[in-house]
Parts: sequence; structure tokens; C-alpha cells
Amino acid sequence: MAKIFPLYGIDFEVLYMAKIEPNREWIIPDDSYQYPHKFFKGIHPTIGNFFAHFNPGLLWRLLKNDYHIAVVGGMSSPTHWLAPFLITGSKKQIMSIESNLHSVDRTKGLGAWIKKILLRRASAYQVTGLPQIEYIKFFNPSAISKNFIKLPNLIDEDVFINQVNSMREHKEVLRDRLGINDSTQMWVLPARLIEIKGIVPFLNLLEGITNIQLFILGDGELAEQIKNIIKEKKLPVTAVGFVQQDKVTEYYAAADLFVLPSLKDPSPLSPIEASAAGLPLLVSSRIGNLEDVIQEGINGWHYDPINEIQKGKDLVLSISKLERAALEDFGKESHKRYNNLFNTEKCIHNYAEQIKKLFSS
Repeated sequence: MAKIFPLYGIDFEVLYMAKIEPNREWIIPDDSYQYPHKFFKGIHPTIGNFFAHFNPGLLWRLLKNDYHIAVVGGMSSPTHWLAPFLITGSKKQIMSIESNLHSVDRTKGLGAWIKKILLRRASAYQVTGLPQIEYIKFFNPSAISKNFIKLPNLIDEDVFINQVNSMREHKEVLRDRLGINDSTQMWVLPARLIEIKGIVPFLNLLEGITNIQLFILGDGELAEQIKNIIKEKKLPVTAVGFVQQDKVTEYYAAADLFVLPSLKDPSPLSPIEASAAGLPLLVSSRIGNLEDVIQEGINGWHYDPINEIQKGKDLVLSISKLERAALEDFGKESHKRYNNLFNTEKCIHNYAEQIKKLFSS
């Protein structure tokens, strides 16, 4: 954006509520923030899995009224709830939505009423795909008369294309280091070890499956339970624990298949990263960007982990019987799909054009 927006006469600033979420261990280099930005201090209590960010300074910043358009990143904290009421006058507010109807628990009552009020205040909506449009119209039917701006989740192509491709030149060395022989498929599942990621139900699908080794990358509240299931059922699974991004790319470079069996997931980045890295995908039909990342039987497969358990079992078995070379061909299709739908420069140019059109209107 910092490189492309000026071509369209757009200046921008990013207002952060925190430098990192309370339960994350990411290492983010300071030199990666190569654009105008500010981190706002505030109160950040964690209530269950809810991060109740409250940033008075950020809200006060919105009252400066020195901008034309404000993009509000969802409705997930008190700061998000209050921000739309401080964007006033002729200023346009774009509400960015990644959720889908599978990823929400409450579609009635007070929560739905609050969503409707917040969505009504938006001048336009920023979405990653069709499921997000359906979500918005469900809570606010009048949204049909407003603009929808498409911006898929984007990734660092230098990491997930260039670095992965460079590592892939040493693929057999990486696999040997992980104890994977030539005849064994290597599957990779990067996710937080929490219930909604569907990891425990997925492990049940692997009983009796041979010729694969699944690596689970992540930590979380279910870590011990997952390790116990693997041990008790003698599953072909390795629970690796938390892995920084530079190590995740090594697993992608060595892998034959990417897996994400989420019970609900708004619009996850990991299948986009895996597509860029040239991996075939086996994913839940409940992820919010399913239609973007999967072309069934071409670059991967999907199933409903709640209502299609038998289909999941059948898929796992049939994939495990494929030759690794066949999976590599599926992965090439994933990379083609990535270039068509997620190429960063194309997406940002398109986004800037949509922003200019909205402002002109």
C-alpha cells in the first residue's frame, strides 16, 4: 500500500490498538512497519478468548477529523464498537468484515442487534469474499444498497513464495531432518491448539491411516490433550509446538499437503500462505475464504468437519493413497490460483481503484 497508494493520490495512516495480541508469540521486526502508523496504549483485558481492547487515545485521534475515509477493522472490541460513532460529518466509514455465518455463535438477541447498529453506520463494506457479504446482509438487510469493496487477506510473498521456493531446492534434506522417507507423505497443519480449529476431530480421521506423517505447528490450551490422543491411538502425527514464521516456511517447503479442519474460521491466512507456497489443500468447508482458496479436485479438497465426518474419512484415505508426484501437481494448481486471486500488487491496485471510486461518489 505504501508503494501503490501514492499512484492514486491516497495518503494513509494505520492506527494500531496494540503491538501484539496477549496470547501470541510472534516476532515482528520494527523495520517491517514501512508506512505511517502509531501504536496506541490502552486497557487490554483478556476475557476468555475475547481481547477487550479499549484505546481512548485512538478514539480521540478519530475526532481530529483530518481524513476523508476511515476503515474500521471489524466489530471485535470496545474500541471497534465506539469508533463508528466518532467518524462523523462527511467522512466515509468502511467497515471491514472477515466473519462468516459459520464463524459466529449468536445470530439473535443483543449481539445481533449491536451488529446491526454498527453495520448500519458504515458507508461501505470491505470484505474478503462472498461469505462475508452474506454475513453482512444477514445482520443488516439494508446493506444491499451500499458498496462492497473486495480485499482478500494478503500475505508476505517474499516469505511464502521466494523463501519457500529457495528452501524447496533442499527439500529432501529438510525431509530427512524431520525423519520423513521418500515414500511417506508429509502433511502440515499450522494452527492454534484450540477447539474451533477442529484438530481433535481431525485426529480421529487418521486412525488406521498409513503412509503419512502429520506435523501440527502451534500451541494452545489443547496441547496436552492432543499429545495424549496421538500417543494413545499411535497416530502418525508429530505435535511440534509453536513455530516462528521462518521455521514454518521450512515445513511448507518439505510438505506434500496442507491441512486446516476448522469448525469455524472467519477468513484464515494459512491456506493462502500454503497456496502461495504451492501446496495442495485439505480444508474445512467452514472457513470463510473456501471459495477463493479451493477448486475442488483441482488444487485440493474440502469437507464439513461437523456434518460430513464420513466424507472426511474417505478423503483422508484416498489422499493418503496418492503418489507424491500427483500431490505436487495439485500444489502447482494452488500456486496458479494464488496468482489469479491473491497476487498482492494486483489486489492493492484494485483496492485503490475501489477506494477512489467510493470517494468520488
